[in-house]
Amino acid sequence: MMIFTESRERLLSLEFLERLAVRIVELNLSRVKSTDWLASKIFFFDGTIIDWNGKPLFLDSEIVDRAYGRDIACSWNSEVKGFATRPPVRRPRHSLLLRLSLWDAALKINGTPALD
Repeated sequence: MMIFTESRERLLSLEFLERLAVRIVELNLSRVKSTDWLASKIFFFDGTIIDWNGKPLFLDSEIVDRAYGRDIACSWNSEVKGFATRPPVRRPRHSLLLRLSLWDAALKINGTPALD
């Protein structure tokens, strides 16, 4: 099975960030447990994830840590959850592209994509 992440433009859009926020809120997990959920979806997926450049994503054991910048508190998850009720006004930084693509893939694996 193959999962294709959204394009760079879509991942870095206000629409994706807002819809991602709704999906993370729906998980009803703490900020750390949300990241644990993300990691489990990615690492237990028996297939290939194709990134925004059309290349297979290499899922080494550090990919989630790299995507989160080694932020063990996962405070970004709480910040994003706020966008479910208060839409973002600024697009995500390019440095968040890996994190956003992992979330996109995990939600697609789960059958609950952020974007239709």
